[in-house]
Amino acid sequence: MSETETPTARQADETTDVSMVIDSEPTVAPSVSTSAEVAPVEPMNTDISAPSTSDPKAAVSVPAQAPKSKKVEKDAGPQEPISEVMLRRLTKIKEGDTVLLRLPSDTIKSVVIQKDGLIQLGKYGAFPSTQLIGLHYDITYEIIASPSTAASASSSTSAAASLGPDEDDIAETQSQSQGKKGGKKNKGKGRDNAEISMKNNVGWKNVLRPLKKQPLVDAVIDDITETNEFIEDLAEGQKTTLSSDEINDLRQQGFSAEEIIQTQIARHEKFGLKTDFSKEKWRKRKEKKFFQTVHPLAPSIPNILSHYAVRSPQTILNLRDDTLSQLLTLSNVRPGGRYLVVDDTSGLMTAAVLERMGCEGRIMLFTDSDSPPAWGILSTMNYSERELECIKWLNWMEADEEYERPPPPPETEIPPLNPAKAAARIRKHNLQVAELNATRAELHCANWDGLIVATSLSPISVISRLTPYLLGSSSIVAYSSHLQVLAELLSWSKKDPNYINDTITESWERTYQVLPGRTHPMMTTSATGGYLWSAIRVHPSKFLLESHQRFKRRKTGKPQGKEATTTTGGNGEEAEVEIDTLLEQLEDEGE
Repeated sequence: MSETETPTARQADETTDVSMVIDSEPTVAPSVSTSAEVAPVEPMNTDISAPSTSDPKAAVSVPAQAPKSKKVEKDAGPQEPISEVMLRRLTKIKEGDTVLLRLPSDTIKSVVIQKDGLIQLGKYGAFPSTQLIGLHYDITYEIIASPSTAASASSSTSAAASLGPDEDDIAETQSQSQGKKGGKKNKGKGRDNAEISMKNNVGWKNVLRPLKKQPLVDAVIDDITETNEFIEDLAEGQKTTLSSDEINDLRQQGFSAEEIIQTQIARHEKFGLKTDFSKEKWRKRKEKKFFQTVHPLAPSIPNILSHYAVRSPQTILNLRDDTLSQLLTLSNVRPGGRYLVVDDTSGLMTAAVLERMGCEGRIMLFTDSDSPPAWGILSTMNYSERELECIKWLNWMEADEEYERPPPPPETEIPPLNPAKAAARIRKHNLQVAELNATRAELHCANWDGLIVATSLSPISVISRLTPYLLGSSSIVAYSSHLQVLAELLSWSKKDPNYINDTITESWERTYQVLPGRTHPMMTTSATGGYLWSAIRVHPSKFLLESHQRFKRRKTGKPQGKEATTTTGGNGEEAEVEIDTLLEQLEDEGE
């Protein structure tokens, strides 16, 4: 717990002010280097996100020599290590990132961090999305009102109380009558009113601060003397705890969630009769009900996998975390490796291989469409262009060795264009052909270290087609959520001399609750996490040792060996011939 509280306290010091702290670490994006040149001209109290160069106003302020200065900076300074880029992506939030927020109810909401966005979480409050910029992942933050908002809340409450109920009813009646008379003409006004109400939302004045975690109950079960014997379950009307109206009144008065929980404890007559463990469970239930917190999850494979396993498991082919770790181990994924990947898990398999490789090496993907694969998981993990440089893709038609891309249509079949546009079109086509040929040549060079298959296609057809491109002793792993699919694959691979050590495995997982004095397995668990077929690619030799040869009798009926020199005599002579034949076979096997 001390390790977790140390960064939390540091974050509390950094986020006490309403304004956010801008990350001062250098980045490698060209747009950032351009804004860095313009930044000294701007005042110090500028917004967090500088205007991009695509904005016309921003383009005027950029000097004419900006592209040259960017190139000089790129050539002059050493390139940042890819490990630092990956570490910053997994530790800090920046503008434009897709962030998974875990709410107190354990539900996860995906949001995009925008400069002028407002994140609304229903009963858990709202706050500007810029409050997340520069913060660290995997820390629980509390949504609170800024000091200036808290000071003006009392005055606004007294002003609202001065309005009579008749005035409110009159205003509501007038708004309803105007809406009925306006009809379709007032649709634009409704949108304007929605925008005005959005701008006047109280959430714009909220800020985030790290939440101080409550210590866990560390008690020995034998030392606990309290029991739940004298606690009775009363009806809702007989309970002495706070009602919903009283809780709403406390919230309007500015009471924090912790103060509301303490008030509930004070009103609970039999709270002292509960055990320490029961008190902690009761408190956790109240925290989920009253606390307004967010917990940004780091875009790592375990967090993404657990999110999609609950949200839509069919999207990732019901893949489980223990099965994925076993798959990466069997496929021997390592930095600098070269792997063929057939992925139908929305990019989860590709992201796992890329993260295990450290974005160093080469990944060749195969897809059914003629366009680049649009996988949501890769965009959710906020990969930069530099991290995705090691990924290439081909569709199955382009992967064929006899494939040739058709030439562009002749000039006579298309309407006449500007000569400049025609030249640009031909230049673009030539660049695409050159890139495609380079990717196909890299595939056909047959020096790949492994093959990973997680698809709904037939694994026999996929593996038999891509096996010739693998090196000797390469690992091949295929995943499927159905056992029968891999059973057919195993029966086929046993007859093929290109595969050895082929087997089918199934991992088993059991989740445990690990808490002081009450560690035990959870009552429910998943039935299966899928099955894995693994093998090693070998190059069979055509040379056959003499010791492996067998003496075979031809089916023509003619005698062989010593049988040709013997005559068909009595039964004793035929027995001697058979014995001599067996002895020759044994001698050949002994040699």
